[in-house]
Parts: sequence; structure tokens; C-alpha cells
Amino acid sequence: MNLNTDPAETARLEALAYQSQDDTLQMMRITGSVPPTVIADTVDGFIFCMPSGMPDEAAKDRFADVARFLAIAHNARAIVMVAEAWVRVAVPGIQLDTDTPPSHSPDHQEMVVLMLEDQTRSSTDLLPILRDTSGVFREFGQSPALNFTSTTGRFTGLMPKHVPGADEVAMAKAELLKLGMCVVNQGRDPSLN
Repeated sequence: MNLNTDPAETARLEALAYQSQDDTLQMMRITGSVPPTVIADTVDGFIFCMPSGMPDEAAKDRFADVARFLAIAHNARAIVMVAEAWVRVAVPGIQLDTDTPPSHSPDHQEMVVLMLEDQTRSSTDLLPILRDTSGVFREFGQSPALNFTSTTGRFTGLMPKHVPGADEVAMAKAELLKLGMCVVNQGRDPSLN
């Protein structure tokens, strides 16, 4: 993989990741959860997109498609996918059960997953959710430093690997409109998008 090692680009990506963490922390403090969200970093500012729900696999696939089209249509420099998830973490010396979904496993952990991508790199950050005995969000647990590697999954590979041409941008905007998506406001406040 061709990793962009430009210090300015790395600093911009790290700032986007930390801003996403701060936004997620505020949402968790206010509501106790965070809706699935994609944040596109564009030359015009951040664009936030939150589906009304993701009840099934088709809805998750649709949200991944929306994120891809959003990145192309608005020439995103980077995107962050934010989602709450049940996660099982591998323990050294113990084989990880890959047949049982994490939500059905007794050793699952509740986390917020931040998946950051630009055209050449990706990083996945896991924020452990710590709740009090009554289930109210307290804080995030320790998270390792950002590590830019390659990742796989439904919500990865969302950024185009090249600068989209005018035809690609027009096609992506048309697909977003077909899906009922229209950017009405851009900025930092997700409630305005």
C-alpha cells in the first residue's frame, strides 16, 4: 500500500480522528449512544450523514453505498465512519470464536468504532464504552494510538483511490439524489446536515 507520509496530511487526518472522538464523546454524554454516522472532510467543511436506522443487512449495505457516493460527490479528502458495535477482542493464547456473532458471545464488549480513511490509508479506532451499574454512559476506556494500516469489512474502502473526474462526481450526486440524500447544510453541527 502506498502510504502518504506527508506530515501535514497525517496531522490533518489525526485532527479529524480526534475531532470525531470528541463529537462522539459529546453524543454519548447527551444521549448514551451514538447513531451510525459518516463524516466527510471536504474543502467546504465537514458533511455529516446519519441514517434514520440500520435494522438489517440491506440497510447497512445502503449506508456504505451512501458513504461511498458522498465521498465521490463532494471530493472528500477523508471520511470517518462512526458506529456502536459489540466487539470481541482476541486474547493471546485463546482461539477466537469466529462462528458466533459478537452480539451473541458472552465475552463481547460494547464499543464505538471509528473507521478513518483517506485515499491511501485507513485506521480503525475502538473506543470501549464504560457504563455505570444502571447502564448510564460514564466515559470511554483507553484506546490505542492511531495506527494507519489496511482494514477490511463492509464499512471500509469507502474512499476513492483517485481524485474523481467530473463524470464520476455527477454520477455520485445523481445516485445520492435517487437514494433521497441531499446536502442542505455543511458545517460542524451534525444536526444541521
